[in-house]
Amino acid sequence: MDNPRLVGHIVSVQGFRVKVELLPETRSALRATLDGVQAAIAINAYLTFSLGAGETVIGIITDLEARETFDPGSGDDLNLELMKPRRVASVQLLGTIEHKDEEPAFGPGISVLPTLDTPAEIGSPDILRAMFEIPPRRNKPEDYGAKDFDCDLKIGYPTGQDRNVVRASYNDLFSRPLAIVGNTGSGKSFSVSSLIQKAMTALDGAAEEPHVFILDINGEYAKAFPAAEASQRLPDRIYLNGKEFGLPLWFLNAEEICAWLSASEQTQEPVLKDWWAIAKGGSATAAASMGALQNGMSALDQLLSELTKIKKKAAGSYCDAVIGHLAHADIDTDPFAGLFTAHRSANDFNTEVMNNQAAIAAEAEKLKDAVRAKIAGSSGTAEAGARTADSPLHIARATLTDPSLINRAVSKEDTFRVDAHLTTLKLRLKTRIDDKRWRAFLNYEETDTKIEKLSAWFARVGLGTVTGPKVSVLDLSMLSNEVLPYACAVIGRVLLEARERLPAASRYKHPWVLVLEEAHNYARPARSDEDRGHRLARLTYERIAKEGRKFGLSLIIASQRPSEISQTIISQCANFISHRLQNPDDIDHFRRIIPMQARRLLDQVTILSSGEAIVFGSAFHIPTRVQFDRPEPSPYSQTAAPYHEWRKEQNPFPLSQVIEAWGA
Repeated sequence: MDNPRLVGHIVSVQGFRVKVELLPETRSALRATLDGVQAAIAINAYLTFSLGAGETVIGIITDLEARETFDPGSGDDLNLELMKPRRVASVQLLGTIEHKDEEPAFGPGISVLPTLDTPAEIGSPDILRAMFEIPPRRNKPEDYGAKDFDCDLKIGYPTGQDRNVVRASYNDLFSRPLAIVGNTGSGKSFSVSSLIQKAMTALDGAAEEPHVFILDINGEYAKAFPAAEASQRLPDRIYLNGKEFGLPLWFLNAEEICAWLSASEQTQEPVLKDWWAIAKGGSATAAASMGALQNGMSALDQLLSELTKIKKKAAGSYCDAVIGHLAHADIDTDPFAGLFTAHRSANDFNTEVMNNQAAIAAEAEKLKDAVRAKIAGSSGTAEAGARTADSPLHIARATLTDPSLINRAVSKEDTFRVDAHLTTLKLRLKTRIDDKRWRAFLNYEETDTKIEKLSAWFARVGLGTVTGPKVSVLDLSMLSNEVLPYACAVIGRVLLEARERLPAASRYKHPWVLVLEEAHNYARPARSDEDRGHRLARLTYERIAKEGRKFGLSLIIASQRPSEISQTIISQCANFISHRLQNPDDIDHFRRIIPMQARRLLDQVTILSSGEAIVFGSAFHIPTRVQFDRPEPSPYSQTAAPYHEWRKEQNPFPLSQVIEAWGA
């Protein structure tokens, strides 16, 4: 054969699909060429069609079929019709290869379609390299060099073509949301580990490295990113790179504290938000002093509103309440108390009060003016630094249970009736603080996990230091199902708000990546029975997915069930890595978002082997079936081998160790 790459000719053009009639001698799936043995006629093999003028169209074989036609032959006296085998390959066109520069360049657009009888050839190594090994480079920032702003990150090789490698755009993978999905055992955790390890290796020796946060829901990544290993993982703890960690309760903003305590919207939330702001506004002593002033003001208002209804036994209680609240406020209460001296011993007390109503009211108003002046002076100090209920300011454990704070907040409502609605709230607060499941939120005053400032928390995860870890594995596997969504919500929100506070001109610097492992556990679609913790987590990550890119915070979403992740989050993903999927809902979801020309490739998603995946998105030229490189070291994600394990001699099940770790 003059041209060893020639396999047939186009016999049909239907939009961006063509049919190629194969040459009679083209029967093998492989063909020996000058560049070695290559895939020729097989599903997922690549064929090229020359258009001339330095342009070549490339396509992928999606179907093969054999037909039989009649071939009429003629003799002198006899006409014959013989059966002729006809083999046809269906090819989906993918894009155009241009040969303008030294190396071929791939582009996804096709301006001119090949015509009938155009020769079909096996893709040359140079052409395949242009598709797989030279990824697209987009979105070059200002003042970046033409060549050094991106990196071609090797992720694996095309299935069945191990002579080639598949590379992705480093920037596109880690600057915008990436979804990695697949059934359990399909290689999802291996792909996450492999990508991050390769990303760090590519930066070896660089002055800056991206910081990656992994929300490790199953405790898998300690092996893949070795650090200090915990001697024993205990219940209800968060571990950061093997060491016990925490999320101080004072991280919670107003919305989160209301959700945490299940506060009712109409009555409890306003008081709770006010209390949270008060708690963050100063010391417990200062808060108690302010609370006394507020309580005194409330008692005076109560007196004035019920002045005509006061009975004998109530007189002293009103007077004592006001004077008691203001005892240490440096306010003269003697004239006010003097009006009640005679009333305490009077038999016809109500009459006496009625006769002195104007004097009592006048003195009460004077006291109110004095209290207002004190409150105004104290508020100026408390509000210094723009402290609000959303500010991540330290709150002592003792302050959380200080009744004066709640009382101060209640007094701002100017009614005693509110207190009845707060009984359940106070009880819920005490229950939460006593609940050991929330230990990770309440351990910020203990020796090993002490965090007194926001800067100390960020330093623990390696930010603001040159020696800190570059990959922060946050092991959340020991948290209860109730605590997990709150922890994920707070972590995501704090990281995003930190990025938002950067100057607009430098937000693209020092980028971060947040990996959401098993994201279907806390980033679910909205539903009618959604609890407040899951709602917080969902809204947090929907916001990061939509707005995180402009602040330099990107997501990697890993899940077994893409159909059970918020569609808002999935819709913002620019790249997808799909391992084996079996559920029709998950497959249908991807069928809607994968490019039209590659939907036939998705038909193979149910038969992918472990470590195989279909990749597509802005980091790749074309959707491709890829065998991922194994991470080294790999995460704790191996599948058990019952036959091997059950037949060999081994020690009994370590039940005592499990029970001890369980805390039982």
